Amino acid sequence: MFLLAKLRLGRDMLADTISWFGIAFLAFLSALLILMGLHPNVNWRKNDEASSDKTPSAGIVFLVRDEALVDATSDALSFVGTNHAGLSDYTAVLRTLAQYFPDLEKAAYETSQSSIRIFSQTDPAIYLEHKKDDNQTRLELNAHAGVDAAELIERWRKDLQDSEKSALQAVVTQSPQLIWRTDTAGEILWANEAYAKFVATHCPDNPPFPSAIDHNKERFEVKSLQDDSVFWFEVTTRQEQSGSIHFADRIDDLVKIEKHRDSLVNSLVSTFAGLPIGLAVFDSERRLVSFNPAFREMTDLPVDFLLPKPTIDMFLDRLREKSLLPAPNDQTSWREQFAAIEAAAKEGNYCKNWTLPDGQTFRVTGRPQPEGAFAFLFEDITAELSLTRRFRTDIETTQAVLDKLPDAIAVFSAAGTLVNSNRAYAKLWSTNHELMLEHRELRTELATWQDRCIPSPVWNEMRKFIQQQGTRKQWSDDAMMDDGRQIRCMANPITGGMTMVRFVIAPPMRPLVQKLTGRDQAIRAAKR
Repeated sequence: MFLLAKLRLGRDMLADTISWFGIAFLAFLSALLILMGLHPNVNWRKNDEASSDKTPSAGIVFLVRDEALVDATSDALSFVGTNHAGLSDYTAVLRTLAQYFPDLEKAAYETSQSSIRIFSQTDPAIYLEHKKDDNQTRLELNAHAGVDAAELIERWRKDLQDSEKSALQAVVTQSPQLIWRTDTAGEILWANEAYAKFVATHCPDNPPFPSAIDHNKERFEVKSLQDDSVFWFEVTTRQEQSGSIHFADRIDDLVKIEKHRDSLVNSLVSTFAGLPIGLAVFDSERRLVSFNPAFREMTDLPVDFLLPKPTIDMFLDRLREKSLLPAPNDQTSWREQFAAIEAAAKEGNYCKNWTLPDGQTFRVTGRPQPEGAFAFLFEDITAELSLTRRFRTDIETTQAVLDKLPDAIAVFSAAGTLVNSNRAYAKLWSTNHELMLEHRELRTELATWQDRCIPSPVWNEMRKFIQQQGTRKQWSDDAMMDDGRQIRCMANPITGGMTMVRFVIAPPMRPLVQKLTGRDQAIRAAKR
């Protein structure tokens, strides 16, 4: 019984071992299959079921799947790689073979036939087998005369080299760029057509360039011996073991532009130097790159500080030390003010009056410049502000004097605009004295006068006098207001074609005397 139990136990262990081994083998096989699917870079195309045609080891044969080269013979890769290095595999195949089979690309993308034969236009004995099988294409090079692959590759490679050599020679010879080669002693060994033509036309006796050019790039001015014309060239030199090869480019237009630019810069520098406005320009790296003498005189900053190109922070900090920068308010620090000034200047909306402790006032304006640069304009407006204040004081004094006069006074320009008036005028005609500086016309004031007075031709005569051009004499006449007061109207010409109108209220008279001696406005109106 013990032996039987032991045999049964051994059999069960063996079965379990076999079972675990089978499971492990299946897991390994599954992992291998997954690995094959997850790693597309692993080359499995030899065992791929889709590869119905195996690539032979010799000859020129390509296998293409989904427009990608998946396999090729060593001869085929050598043929393609030699001619078109750096291109993708399939592109190299099409580009190389298309030189001898121009219809290949059309057949590769447009034909619906599964198998076609394309003959070479340069050698009819050579043809290309183009076979399609689902998404796979086989390209095989063959020849009727039994030419082997090595001989075919060598023949076509030599033809290609000769063709490329001829093309390169044509490009260099016919290039508009002047090209020539010299030996180690500087003697010319070869030159292209453009060089020979230029020398024959403009300097047949003397070479246009020196025999030895040391620099990689160098400019030369060549004067023509035929018509005194001047040509500018930039020569690029490449050193070789047996000498040098030189390439000369015409840069006449570039030199003209540079000369015009230099002339313009010099003109601007001269203009800025004579400006009374101080100018300070900062580049995109916030460094002072240019300033004019006016700026130096206004700020009195030392030259040894300005020339090393200080930053905007250093510049403003030095102005603060010299009391040339207004102090910020209580809520703003100096650094915050510096940042605000710089940001506003870059945006082009900085314009402030800097009032300095010594009584000077600078108008500082920030202006943005190309490529992130910005500039500050410093204008001394101390005299301008002083003159403005004096004018304002004179105007206020004149107005105060007019307001003290008992007569109503109004001043009109030659165009008929009310220039000034006093309080007595506003009180007489019941107008707002605070609006005396507003734009008011003669016709509006005449309408007010006529509305407050008895109808009379006096106002028409006054209008004609105010609008009259040329030499005028003093004019006066009487009118009666609607409340019965008699008013004396006087108009005096003053400087600039303006007219001062003065209204004087007549003193009251006894009714009988006034009736007998005074003018009867109604009778006068009827007579007219």
